[in-house]
Amino acid sequence: MDLSALTAVREFPLLYAFAIGLVTAIGPCPLSANVTAIAYVSSKFLSSRDTVLAGTLYTLGRAATYGIIGLLIYAFGSAVMDSAPVLQDYEKIIIGPILVLVGVVMLELIKPNISVGDGLKAKYGLELSKRGVAGSFFLGAIFALAFCPYTAVMFFGLLVPLALESSYVGVSYPLLFGIGTGLPVLIFAILLGVSATFARAYVARIVKVEPYVRKVLGAGFLLYGLYLTITYLLSIAGLV
Repeated sequence: MDLSALTAVREFPLLYAFAIGLVTAIGPCPLSANVTAIAYVSSKFLSSRDTVLAGTLYTLGRAATYGIIGLLIYAFGSAVMDSAPVLQDYEKIIIGPILVLVGVVMLELIKPNISVGDGLKAKYGLELSKRGVAGSFFLGAIFALAFCPYTAVMFFGLLVPLALESSYVGVSYPLLFGIGTGLPVLIFAILLGVSATFARAYVARIVKVEPYVRKVLGAGFLLYGLYLTITYLLSIAGLV
């Protein structure tokens, strides 16, 4: 999915929220978490039914975590948006610099070594992996808490403002975002149920193309963010 496609689907907020999740899924730390989950799914379950169920529950676990975080932010953030009209014009003020930041991180021009939730993932991830299919849901929920700069910018920078400016429907956006971030694991689980060879090829292809896709998307985000920022500054100066 390239930047033009992501921009085009913005006219359809529900699809846009899901698309942001998909783009997030190829980021360094979400991809690492998903590869770990894929290894868990492929090693723990023998039957196709359990494999697909585990992949589904993992994806739903991620969606639940983002949904709860989004619900809390929506509950408190809506009041802030209403009391601070300047925030309602976030697209012109904030979205450009946010896209620049996303692009810079995706291109690895800066590599901030900051992450929230890694301790929980390390502490409970192994234990949850021993609990069979039911543990898959909680594994997804815990992994979703590992916010690295890339995930944080995508979620809090692109998704949350969109949810806050929407009606109550905006509460569903974080859920769709979460489903998008976990979809690669679900696809792997389905492929594994069909053919282990297809599943292994799927993982190998994701790992191989990830750096190239990420850099193309990163360059797109960076250029589009610069365009929005420069256009906004020129409009303030009355030059456009």
